Amino acid sequence: MIHQTRRHDAIAQRCQSISTITQYDHMSKNKPKHGQFYWTDLTVDKPTELKEFYKTLFGWQEIGVAMEDGEESYEDYAMAVDTETPGGGICTHRGVNSGIPPQWIPYFFVNDVKESLSTCLQLGGILLKDSKKKDGSFNYVIVKDPQGTVFGMGNM
Repeated sequence: MIHQTRRHDAIAQRCQSISTITQYDHMSKNKPKHGQFYWTDLTVDKPTELKEFYKTLFGWQEIGVAMEDGEESYEDYAMAVDTETPGGGICTHRGVNSGIPPQWIPYFFVNDVKESLSTCLQLGGILLKDSKKKDGSFNYVIVKDPQGTVFGMGNM
């Protein structure tokens, strides 16, 4: 998953429909419930080429999201059924996304990422990747359940 805060800010600006993305008013009725599926990402080596496959197959629209990796800029994509309803992203397998398996990864909303990660690990899950905010708290984590299924948890 790419740097979620900056990416979702950019997507929200381009989509003009913040409540349909994972950026939401924490006091709003639109806030996802704990355990609710709310986003999916696919991280691959050549997202620019692959997005065309999904655009043609499903009629999705792309919403370009400017990214940086050190001094180099590149573009990742939010994919949407229309310009106001993105449901996931196709990301470049580099920088913050290095080490993420090349597969669709569903993300579930959790009220407390640290607490949910702790519970996941106690139940036999394995941490694959995390992203932290400047204050040290988690943006999201990517984990593997005891049978090997990969998924993410976050609360952005």
